[in-house]
Amino acid sequence: MAKKISAMDIYKLLPKINCKKCGESSCMAFATKLQERKASLDQCPVLKSPKFEKNRKKLEELLSPPVKEVWFGYKDRKAILGGEEVMYRYELTFFNPTAIGVDISDKLSEEEIRRRAKFIEDFFFERTGEKLKLDFIALRNASDDPERFVRALEIIQESTKVPVALCSLNVESIERALDVVKSKPLIYAVTEQNFPEMMKMLISKKKDKKDFAVVLSSSNIKTLKGMVKASLSHGIEDLVLDPHTTPENIMDTLDRFVMIRRSAIERGDKLLGYPILGLPINTYFYVLSGNNPIGQFVKELDKAAAIMEASAACAMLNRYADGIIIHGTEIWELMPILTLRQAIYTDPRKPQAVEPGLYPIGNPDENSPVIMTTNFSLTFYTVTGDFEKDGVTCWLLVMDTEGKAVDVAVAGGQYCGENAKKLIEETKIGEKVNHRIIILPGLAAPVRGDIEEKTGWTCVVGTRDSSQVGEFLRKNWNRILEEWRAKQGSGN
Repeated sequence: MAKKISAMDIYKLLPKINCKKCGESSCMAFATKLQERKASLDQCPVLKSPKFEKNRKKLEELLSPPVKEVWFGYKDRKAILGGEEVMYRYELTFFNPTAIGVDISDKLSEEEIRRRAKFIEDFFFERTGEKLKLDFIALRNASDDPERFVRALEIIQESTKVPVALCSLNVESIERALDVVKSKPLIYAVTEQNFPEMMKMLISKKKDKKDFAVVLSSSNIKTLKGMVKASLSHGIEDLVLDPHTTPENIMDTLDRFVMIRRSAIERGDKLLGYPILGLPINTYFYVLSGNNPIGQFVKELDKAAAIMEASAACAMLNRYADGIIIHGTEIWELMPILTLRQAIYTDPRKPQAVEPGLYPIGNPDENSPVIMTTNFSLTFYTVTGDFEKDGVTCWLLVMDTEGKAVDVAVAGGQYCGENAKKLIEETKIGEKVNHRIIILPGLAAPVRGDIEEKTGWTCVVGTRDSSQVGEFLRKNWNRILEEWRAKQGSGN
């Protein structure tokens, strides 16, 4: 892990005048926000004065993560790569989720290009309340024709507003595309073979104030370092590293990813402190060409290619890929990739929680059941999803368990009688129903007595799995309600 920077280290270099122009109450508060990467130096106008120029430069150096943050795209829709500070999430957190791009070949018809670009822009699916999306388009110069490449780019820009990676080893194609691109592109790629010619053209474009990020590509890490050094000497600083994706031996690829990231973070090698780009798409076309390692299970080459591409993509997500390019667009391929990314980039410092309170499911009335769960987001969205799917109508009480699941909250004491009493009082659920019955999750059975004692409500232990609640209610709710009313009528 890189040396931990404290808020006091940052504070020492700030003006220390507590002018509040940054929006914070004091310079120390601003230092804390900077440390947590919740603020930027640009928010402090005093640092922009000549008097604090040296301190600002020191702060920029101090706050720069070991892996440089590089972005491309539009100001209001960026693909952000890198910016990481640690090897392992538990040490702090990972900040910028791996940017996922899908390719478009310039050999496609204009209508196919337009349709595929629109799909990439509009695609999403929702999981635990978060919309999971694709991040950029990788336009491939498969034709090696500069004219077709530029026309494909124009169609994409007419149809969408998505960050674009311009993928070609043809210097002329890249040069002409840079003349018409409307956003900051990612250029793939500068290689050992085209380095002199491509770099000469990029330097010229840089002088013309053209903004872009560049992928440097080589399977040799020492060569990559040399390419980085040469690029920096020419003022080209927004760099991404491609250490080659070798589909015939994905472990070699992953080893290079790990070596680069470890060198940057643990050894402070600034020449390797750049985002890493992985190419699962290489695996797709490798399998599609007949190299099918799962042929005994999946004979169709297109399906096998998509499966192996997803497998390679997930392996790269687990091994520090800051960006990946894929080909497949089937939902069954995209879901595991996007779901894994979401899991890896969940901040371990913050519980994944929803707002506690009362949630009507369906159109509940005074006779509807009351069910109590926790505010752990995965539990909440699983429960509400199962209820919606099964047509359950109820009042859902969501207890503040500090983002813990039912079994963990029961063991930790957050799912308890006192919190249940507070929740019932705050939501005024008693005014919405004509009974006093709460259905608890099966895993909450140990605290049934505590909740009944503290709240005065009758607790019924339901199912362990929310997918079984619909059937449970259809079989039992009317009987439970009648028995409770009969008991109240008898005065017991």
